[in-house]
Amino acid sequence: MSTEQATKKKFKKRYYLYILLLILIGVRIWLPYYVKNTLVKSINAVEGYSCTIEDVDLALYRGGMVIENLEIFITDNDVQVPYVILKEMDIAVELRAILDGEIVAQILLTEPSISFFDSEEEEEKQVGDVSWVDPILDFIPLRINKFEIKDGSVKFENIGSTPPVALEMTKINATATNLTNSKDLLHPLPSDVKFTSHIMKSGKIILLGNMNILKEIPDMDIETNINSLDLTELNTFTTAYAKFDFEKGKFDMASEIAMKDGEINGYIKPILKDVQIYSKKEKGSFRNKVWQAVVGITVEITENQKKDQTGTKLPFYGKYSDPDIGILYTLIGVLENMLIKAYEPKADDSIDYKNFNDKEGLKEKVKGIFKKDK
Repeated sequence: MSTEQATKKKFKKRYYLYILLLILIGVRIWLPYYVKNTLVKSINAVEGYSCTIEDVDLALYRGGMVIENLEIFITDNDVQVPYVILKEMDIAVELRAILDGEIVAQILLTEPSISFFDSEEEEEKQVGDVSWVDPILDFIPLRINKFEIKDGSVKFENIGSTPPVALEMTKINATATNLTNSKDLLHPLPSDVKFTSHIMKSGKIILLGNMNILKEIPDMDIETNINSLDLTELNTFTTAYAKFDFEKGKFDMASEIAMKDGEINGYIKPILKDVQIYSKKEKGSFRNKVWQAVVGITVEITENQKKDQTGTKLPFYGKYSDPDIGILYTLIGVLENMLIKAYEPKADDSIDYKNFNDKEGLKEKVKGIFKKDK
């Protein structure tokens, strides 16, 4: 082969290489726009929803995609505020799971915000679901093994009520790991779940537990605690919806829930501390003053006077879709807290997933709840 022929062949190879490189660069530039437009089109096709997305970035080196400034609107109402605002959604291959021999995905939501609205007018209400998420999940070729939320918020408003209502949960942080059961294969509840949040300015909620979401009806063992919520922060809500307000008081709550094979067993233990509802300086109509006095007296006579608190346990059990509520045991709980021993604002470990056995009788388990408060 002559020198001239070798030079032409070398140039030809370089020419094809340059063409291939230009094609790859073009695809890389075009692909984020294609993903963005496809996602917007798919979400807009979901009945009752529309969306906007500012940008989509691809991080191919880590198998990642970042959706920036996603806004979801509900189209069958007149509310102009987005139902969901999501600053950033980062979807990527979970590197830690690779060590366990699994190729799975993780999702990180940064500063997600959800807004609910209530109103006497149907078109001014805003209550949505998560059906708009399906097109995004369909775009992910891998199973999701880890889900995380950083600094989220949920707001509830009724600007047309008297007074206007505004409630919120802020600083929401949550993680759910091992959702595909890529490790701990023999554990009945392989996924760890943690959720923390502030309720209004004073309250805090902590949820910890384990789940198995691979079942059609997930199994779970969850414990939840709410601490030190100042009840006066709820006054706009209670005044608008129940026609009374709090002069002072704190709210705590503990709950345990176990669910196995579609059966549920658990309780909620609400506790009101140092509550005052009626005041001699109360404003409003005579009828409302009487109502507030009745509510205040009811709380007062059901208090444990030594601890200045009202509390009970509300048990539930049976089929998860239609559980039985232990009303009688709830009333017994009020009397127990009032006359025998004040309930502690913490879970008492009376619900045990490992010994969740229907043959023992769920009603017997409910009775046991009231014997194990610590």
